[in-house]
Amino acid sequence: MKLLSAIFREEISDYTYPFSRRVFLRILAILVASGAAIWLLALAFDKFMITPVFCANAEHISICANSTSIASYVALVLAGIMLVPVLAVFGIKRPLLVVIAATVSLWSATLWAGGSWILSLLWVVLATVLVYLSLIWLNRIRGNGAAILFMTLFAILARVVLAL
Repeated sequence: MKLLSAIFREEISDYTYPFSRRVFLRILAILVASGAAIWLLALAFDKFMITPVFCANAEHISICANSTSIASYVALVLAGIMLVPVLAVFGIKRPLLVVIAATVSLWSATLWAGGSWILSLLWVVLATVLVYLSLIWLNRIRGNGAAILFMTLFAILARVVLAL
């Protein structure tokens, strides 16, 4: 707890917006639920919508082969749409920018772990939480240009790291 006290010490700064421990813990809980929802939505879209509709015919073989990717893209975008107002309610500045940068960073998140479903779920939740919290922390910068620049650099770096 001493570490959290040191990180969330309330100091007035001309360069960053304040971020309390209570808001951090609430956002953390929301992001864990959001990561699980992304994984579950991607699985549901793949198993119950895309595969039954497009894999019945041989004409749609490219869609059938990429059904997991398409389902994860849809789930990621839907979760991002739902997170914009939640982040705004918690007082996060520029929530749409955070969600767009996180969506770019997490593109094809459900494809990362190809073994056990529990490992896949944990990986998607962990990646979602880390990317969103990092972007929210970078977004505390008061200058719009600097915040956009750092978030863009983070999104590019996250894409490179997560593609390995």
